Amino acid sequence: MQRKKRIRSRELTSKLQRHAHERAAAEARRIPWQVLVEARNQYLDWQEFYYWARSIMDCEHAIPDLLARKLDEVCPGFLGAEKQYLLRHPKEATLAPVRLGQWIDERIFGFAKQGGWLLAITFYAVRETRYQKASACWSESVQKWQQARPIQYPSFEEWRREAARCDETARLLPAIRKQRACFKLVDAERLAHAVSRFIDWEALAYWARPAFEAGGSLPSEVTHELDSRCPGFLESNAEQHGVNGRSPDDWDRLMLWISEHFFQDARSEGWYDAILISARTHPRVYRILIRIGFQSGWRPQDTAKNWRLCRVRAVCRF
Repeated sequence: MQRKKRIRSRELTSKLQRHAHERAAAEARRIPWQVLVEARNQYLDWQEFYYWARSIMDCEHAIPDLLARKLDEVCPGFLGAEKQYLLRHPKEATLAPVRLGQWIDERIFGFAKQGGWLLAITFYAVRETRYQKASACWSESVQKWQQARPIQYPSFEEWRREAARCDETARLLPAIRKQRACFKLVDAERLAHAVSRFIDWEALAYWARPAFEAGGSLPSEVTHELDSRCPGFLESNAEQHGVNGRSPDDWDRLMLWISEHFFQDARSEGWYDAILISARTHPRVYRILIRIGFQSGWRPQDTAKNWRLCRVRAVCRF
């Protein structure tokens, strides 16, 4: 009986996750990925502030002076609205963190909420290491401060530095912790740069994929592009199955070749999987997959440049 309940629970969780993904993807299609990434990064900044403020409020069950001054500076109008709310609902003082989160969503990200794509921002943001570190640091801060209240709470900048050092995997299942151990081997800025480069290369590979799968000789445009950007790959690939043959493994060999030639540092230092995991949840990758869904076979007009501009819809460009 317990086993059946666990199976049903996993199935329900998986179904809810797919539904959230589908909704977020539908919202993400409305805007250019660059705008979505910028909004996601802004949301991460605010979530770090939110979790710092929430850490203090959860311990004090109130808003002390240190936090009040910062809220007046960063969230002008929130404290006034909070006082008015508590006059009408005096028993709900402990829910101030919830109302702060709502205030941020409505006042700072109202443009996305009104435009119908706030879920897309939150969907991609909560999958970022920065968000997970802030969430973990909030939990650890509350636990620590409730056991021994500090003489003075850390400033936002101090708490943010502490969050950056936090182990976001501490409360994850062992299998997931093991999977994400590679993130500890690279700093966030270096990883972000590598992910951006990887998506560029993956876009090239997806552009060439229909030509590989079509059989026969590669179009001259594809041959020229691969010779220019991946010198030596076509020769190496030809040795695998004969000069004139095509293989369903061509695309996989191209991705492997790219990883070995352009991401040697990540592979040798053990954090290449962090690139793969991060790329899978990047808004830009979803746009690439949209383009693939509309592409049936390689055509002469599908130059690498035109494919990158993505003629399906203006909002799908990458």
